[in-house]
Amino acid sequence: MSDFLYHEEDGVAVLTLNRPAVKNSINGEIMDGMRESITALQGRPGIQAVILTGAGDESFCAGGDLKWLQRYDTGEKGEGMSRRMQSILMALSDLPMPVIGVINGYAFGGGAEIAMACDLRIMEAHTFLCFKQVQVGIMTGWTGGARLVNLIGYSRALEYAITCDKLHADRALELGVANGVVPSGEGMAAARKMAERIGRGAPRSVRAMKTLMRAAREV
Repeated sequence: MSDFLYHEEDGVAVLTLNRPAVKNSINGEIMDGMRESITALQGRPGIQAVILTGAGDESFCAGGDLKWLQRYDTGEKGEGMSRRMQSILMALSDLPMPVIGVINGYAFGGGAEIAMACDLRIMEAHTFLCFKQVQVGIMTGWTGGARLVNLIGYSRALEYAITCDKLHADRALELGVANGVVPSGEGMAAARKMAERIGRGAPRSVRAMKTLMRAAREV
């Protein structure tokens, strides 16, 4: 089965990181699948919302696959890979329809950065985000650091980035990182209900509202 799954149903596109045996860690196939799906969605007016999640219930995404990353054995190669993933996550954020992240397991490092690229986040009660990059001597290279600053402000973002403290679901809700916290196993159902509520609005208005809100955040 593919490492990345795409499914459409009732005007909702579901993107799934599908490597549960290795904590849904990112490899080249997932990056290719994300790029292809996001590119296709840019021209799909009938899609009212996108849901992004990970397979299984242990990990949303544990970041980059360490074995796969070993091929990027020079600074130049590593920078190229990082820029590629940055562009994929920027394209995800730039989709005209809202993107709902279902955090159904822990999100470490690059996995937390992928979660931050979503417009809205539903976290299951047992989950957490952890920006653990400094523990392994790297930076947040996939745009997640800047997104965290936009959401919770400089001081809070810096604290989580340099202490590597876990941002548990309830605290994420308090800080505005999560839009909702639901019992374990109920994240997808909650996301579908949110997508249904979004679908009650006029599609062009929903997309225009997303554009407006993103522009206001960057003022």
